[in-house]
Amino acid sequence: MDQETTRDQTRGEEENYAGEYLDLPDIPHPDTDNVLYSILSSLNQNIADFYTYLKFKNYLSEDQLNFELLKRSMSIHRDFAALFLHTKEELVLIYPEFIGVTEKLLFKGEVGKDCIKFTHKICKAINDYKIALHREGYLPDFKRQLPLTEI
Repeated sequence: MDQETTRDQTRGEEENYAGEYLDLPDIPHPDTDNVLYSILSSLNQNIADFYTYLKFKNYLSEDQLNFELLKRSMSIHRDFAALFLHTKEELVLIYPEFIGVTEKLLFKGEVGKDCIKFTHKICKAINDYKIALHREGYLPDFKRQLPLTEI
């Protein structure tokens, strides 16, 4: 062993942090609203990308198109699973049948089926889920309310 390795080992044995890292600041957990908005933002972007690739499918090679659609489909599935797991607990008593269908679609899937049809089903479930979240107050109404005096 060289001298530096021996010195590092003796320092490691002497130091006792008692389970704490004193030089790290206490970082608060993120607000739920921010997490929901970031998940929804990523989800909306991936859905838009998926439909853009479908719209311009005549201009791409079949291999490139399949690769991009699969990638977007996996991203949509990942983001929707995160949204579902983040909000499922609160909605399971309000919409038990809907949660059951969504869970089956997300986690049991339809292996061997067409990626595009499966993603269309996921997107329909996402839309229904957003409506449910909006009804229960998780998502505020983003439509801007203009006062009549400004018109």
